[in-house]
Amino acid sequence: MIRLMMLAAGLGLALAAAPARAQGDLLVAPTRLVLGAVGGGEVIVSNTGQRTTTYRISLVLRRMDEAGQIRPVDEAEARPAEAAALDMLNHAPRKITLAPGQSQTVRVGVRAPAGLAAGEYRAHLLFRAVPDAPEAAPPPPPGATPPAADGMSIALTPIYGVAIPLIVRVGEVPGTAKLADARLEGSAEAPSVTVTLERGGARSIYGTLELREAGRAEPVALVKGIAAYPEIARRSVSLPIDPKKLAQAKGALSVRFVETDPAASGASQSEVPLARAPAK
Repeated sequence: MIRLMMLAAGLGLALAAAPARAQGDLLVAPTRLVLGAVGGGEVIVSNTGQRTTTYRISLVLRRMDEAGQIRPVDEAEARPAEAAALDMLNHAPRKITLAPGQSQTVRVGVRAPAGLAAGEYRAHLLFRAVPDAPEAAPPPPPGATPPAADGMSIALTPIYGVAIPLIVRVGEVPGTAKLADARLEGSAEAPSVTVTLERGGARSIYGTLELREAGRAEPVALVKGIAAYPEIARRSVSLPIDPKKLAQAKGALSVRFVETDPAASGASQSEVPLARAPAK
């Protein structure tokens, strides 16, 4: 009998401020690392599952599209800034095995070459679970008819993982955020706000999107960890809303983006009004 193993990749990109949890009980914190031209940082990897698991750790390239989706990029298609990021970043170890409940530190280092132009350089650190070896099929019992010589079975083994951005900023790297085209969408049972986040300058922006009511301190809804990378000038963002909180909001509504990147120079914010419209 021929046994074929197909690997189904389940790779998640983490952009939120909370630790990133991938399928397969892998927890990574922080979910993004902003570094200078020289130095380094640390990432904590934790196995929150019930079985010992091995993880491979590698540097990969990812790009964002205008829908906010993160797409893999082959190294052969790397742009100059992406290739430079891969060259200046390093990490150790490259492979770890964690028992249930165990954590380990992964060290990340960066050394930018002399004369590197000011700007933002980014790669992603990918943590991927190594699948267990398939168990051999037990022999047929005595007297049983053996399987046909050309018989085939397929074992699907999922590979779970999570990738976090490693951002290197060299020199002063300006960046701005601006909101546009905020609109209320969805049904009365599941309303949401869709807004365009416009990015300016040479660096990525990262922050919190809020739906606010005039005269009220607490936001009606919010989502943290919204990012826009330098390869895009704008992206669409959707903010889900609790219908009960929306119904209780009687004042004027607005959508606000506030940068929360502590490493950003001149963090910006933007706010646009939201016109009420009858829910579908």
